[in-house]
Amino acid sequence: MIKHMDNMKNNNNKILMATLAGIGAGIAAGVLLSPNNGRNNRDELKRTLTKAGDDLNATIKSWTENLRSKSGKASGQGDDQLVMHGSWEDVKRLLRNNYEELTEDDLNYEQGSENELLSRLQTRLNKTKDEILKLLSDFRS
Repeated sequence: MIKHMDNMKNNNNKILMATLAGIGAGIAAGVLLSPNNGRNNRDELKRTLTKAGDDLNATIKSWTENLRSKSGKASGQGDDQLVMHGSWEDVKRLLRNNYEELTEDDLNYEQGSENELLSRLQTRLNKTKDEILKLLSDFRS
């Protein structure tokens, strides 16, 4: 498993380096072959670098999310699971203060019955599971 992850890391590094090299080569070729004057070249270079940075950021973000989802599946735990830390009573109080429609039964939590709690909150608050998980995460922090 560790060897597989090292290979994935090496492949990702190679892809990243190839992407950066391609971006650099494209920029250099564009500057050298451009019929524009210096100011236009600088403006075009600035736009190109900004776009390349945005593309690179999106690619890295995608890779990171992909790695997180794979590691979460490998450990048997995904991002869409509720893991309780800290005092449920504190979270319950915050939920009651912010959502008057919640009853004591809606907020009943027993370890191991996280999915039932999420289902009740989804129904009562008319939110998706991801929205409920984010809400609970925000309250816990």
